[in-house]
Amino acid sequence: MGPRQLPKRDKKTMPLLQWYQSAAVVVMRIFRWDLQLHFFWGFVLTLLGVYWPPLYASGILVTIVKEGLDLWSKKLWSWDDVWLGIIGSLVALGYLSSQDVLVIGL
Repeated sequence: MGPRQLPKRDKKTMPLLQWYQSAAVVVMRIFRWDLQLHFFWGFVLTLLGVYWPPLYASGILVTIVKEGLDLWSKKLWSWDDVWLGIIGSLVALGYLSSQDVLVIGL
């Protein structure tokens, strides 16, 4: 018995794989890791408002405080970070509202 051979790749799937890889690069350039992190922190912290209602504002508050600290320490304010944190909080509020678990009314 000879060495095991790998199956031949279908020529139709290779362009799809290459398209997927190039699309992933474009998405990562637009939504960088740090922007994704701000979105998810805003989202998760706002979701915690289910357990204690003042935490509904925590996603936006932490985003602004973090950017204030960046301005103080690095002399840099990033509006991208602020907007993604706020969007994450708003998406969480929308999700909680759609599930009828939002304690406060919008």
